[in-house]
Order: sequence, then C-alpha cells, then structure tokens
Amino acid sequence: MTTWSDLLSEIRADLQDTAVAPSTPKWTDKMLYLYVKDGIRDYSTWFPKRMDRVEISPSGDKYPLPNDYIEDSTVEQPLDTYLVRRPNRPGSQYQVAPLAHFYTVQGGGVYLSSLPVEPIYLSYFATHPVPTSETDSTFMVTIPDVDIEMIRLYVKAKIYSQMRGRQSALDRFKPAGKRDDNPLLPEVGDLMEDYRRKIAERLPGGEITLHLVGRAR
Repeated sequence: MTTWSDLLSEIRADLQDTAVAPSTPKWTDKMLYLYVKDGIRDYSTWFPKRMDRVEISPSGDKYPLPNDYIEDSTVEQPLDTYLVRRPNRPGSQYQVAPLAHFYTVQGGGVYLSSLPVEPIYLSYFATHPVPTSETDSTFMVTIPDVDIEMIRLYVKAKIYSQMRGRQSALDRFKPAGKRDDNPLLPEVGDLMEDYRRKIAERLPGGEITLHLVGRAR
C-alpha cells in the first residue's frame, strides 16, 4: 500500500521538483494535494471503491446516503433480504406498505416502500478516500499500486495546464487575432490523453444485464 507521503514524493520526482532545504520546491504540498484530490475523485468515477453492507439508520422519512456514495448496488432489510430498486418517476405516488419490498434513491437519500424504522444495509460504489490535508503523511491511499501512475499523470497534466495559463499571460502569447502558439499546449494535451488512454486500457468489456435482481424470498 502507498502512503500519502510516498505518493507526494513520487509526484515530486516525476515533476523533477525535489528541492530540499534551504531551497524551496516549485510546487507547494498544498497545491499538489489539491490536484491529487481532483485526480482521485476523477479516477473514482471509473474505478470506484466497493463498500458492502454498510448499516444506515433512518433519519426522518429517509436513509441518508454516505458522503462517498457514487452508485448503489444492493439494499437489504433485514440482512439477506434484497429490496428491488424502483425507478424514479416524477409525479408518481406510491402506497406505504407494512413491509419494504422496493426502494428508490433521490435527493441524497434512500426511500423505502415502508415506513423507515429498521436500519438498511447498503452495498454501493464509493469514491476513494483522500488525505485530510497535505500534512496527513501516514494516510493510506486505497488506489491499487498498479494504478498510481494514473494519479501522477493527472497531477502532471494539471500542473502543466497551470504553467500554460501563466505563460499565456506573457506578451508573446497574447492573441493577435487568433493564435495557438503556446508550446505547453501539446504537452498538456498529451499528458491528459495518456491518462484517459490508461483508463480505457483498464476498463473491462461491457455487459448487458438480462435479468432483474429481485427480492430474495
């Protein structure tokens, strides 16, 4: 497993920004931390972390979704009794039943076809966690080691994008009509393209579900 401290050192080595005291690194830990957070959240949309059977108690008329929620997989109430996901239909009204058979997800919560009394057990896909701050050196990164390069590529592309923005403010890059002569533009595009290509290489083939996952009886 990779710690935040390890990842930060690897990113600096990749950027050739390994200055030590009394020298000052070109990019602050705080700036790199910001870009790493963005990279982890983008990566999570493609390869989320799976959370299984997280117990959630009701709050009012719903079960609040976890902050790291991306997409639900199953809802159980009680354990080993799977509810059927009912699609959201604007304007539709459903009767409340004594026992839950269906659930919907909307507005940051899970709603059942029964009154929310007992907890539910939610299995879902989540964003990978990020360090609490740039100083959280012992934080364990949950992204597999084989994919750490993707985060480095993402951060490097963001750094070069910022450099491009700075250099574009110079007189020699100011537009006279329409110009596209910033030498960093191809570099930024290539890095982000490499990031997207590696994501595409890691994505498995598609599948079509030909059955409805229903409630276990």
